[in-house]
Amino acid sequence: MAHCTLCPLACGADRRVSAGGCGAGAAARVAKYGLHPYEEPCLSAGAGSGTVFFAGCSLRCVFCQNYAISHENAGREVTARELAEIFERLEGMGAANINLVTAAHFVPQLLEAFRLRRPKIPVVYNTHAYEKLPALRALERYVDVWLPDLKFCSPKIAARYTERADYFAVAFPAVSFMARREAEFDGERMVRGCIVRHLVLPLCTDDSVQIVRRFAALRSPAYFSLMGQYTPCGDIAGLPELSRPITPREYKKVRAALDACGLERVFVQELSAADTAFIPDFSPDTETLF
Repeated sequence: MAHCTLCPLACGADRRVSAGGCGAGAAARVAKYGLHPYEEPCLSAGAGSGTVFFAGCSLRCVFCQNYAISHENAGREVTARELAEIFERLEGMGAANINLVTAAHFVPQLLEAFRLRRPKIPVVYNTHAYEKLPALRALERYVDVWLPDLKFCSPKIAARYTERADYFAVAFPAVSFMARREAEFDGERMVRGCIVRHLVLPLCTDDSVQIVRRFAALRSPAYFSLMGQYTPCGDIAGLPELSRPITPREYKKVRAALDACGLERVFVQELSAADTAFIPDFSPDTETLF
C-alpha cells in the first residue's frame, strides 16, 4: 500500500494517504452485496450467487454498467474482519457461492479476510482480467471458480474505451492462467473451474471473432460465456457507436464464430438481457441488488 504496484497500472501511489490509479485507498471498499440471480445458471444456482461488489477499478471502461462504483467509488470502507463477516452473512442467506466482483485492487485485503475466515462455499473471482500473474497466484489457493472477462483483442479498441492499449497483452496471459482449471460440479452448480466471458459491443464484431478464436486456440477446459447484454451506460457522450445495443445480425456473426471453432463448453446469453432491469441497484436506499 505504500508504493502500489499491485495491478498493471503500477501507479506507485501511497494508498495509505491517497487513492491509486484504481481510485482505491488502503481499505477495501464495498458498494453492495447480496444474492445475484442473473449470473450464469451454474453460478446463480438455487438462491443466487452471493455477490460482493467492490468500488474502484483499474480498467475503467467508459461503458461500464456499474459506473457508479467503478468510476465514482460509491460504497463504504470495510476492514478485513468486516469483509469476512459479509462472506459469512451471504452463506447464511443460502448463497451458492461468494462472488467477488472487480476486487483486483484489493488482493491484500482479500487475503487477510480469507485468513480470518475461509468461506465454506465456493469462492468466485469475477475480474476484468487486467491483472498481474503474481496477484492471481496469491489468490489461487482461495479461489474455486475463476470468472474473467476477455474484453478486447485490438489495442485500438481497448485504448478508445479504457485508455489501456495493452489490455490484451496483459489480460490474455492472465486468462490463460485461469483457464487451465478443470470444471467440477455439484449437481448443476459449478464448484470449481473457469468461465471466460466476452461482451459483444456495437461495431466491434471483428474484434469479438478474434477473441473467440484466440480463446479456442488455448484448447483449455474452461467454459466460454458469450454475452449480448450491452446496454448504453456510463460516460459515452463522445462515442456515438455505443449509443445503441448490439443488433441480432452482429450477435449472429459472433455466434457463428463459436460454432466454427467447435467450442462445446459454452453459455450463450439471449439478447433480451440487454435491459437496465438486469443492472444492479447500487443506491444506498435499498438493501437488495435488484
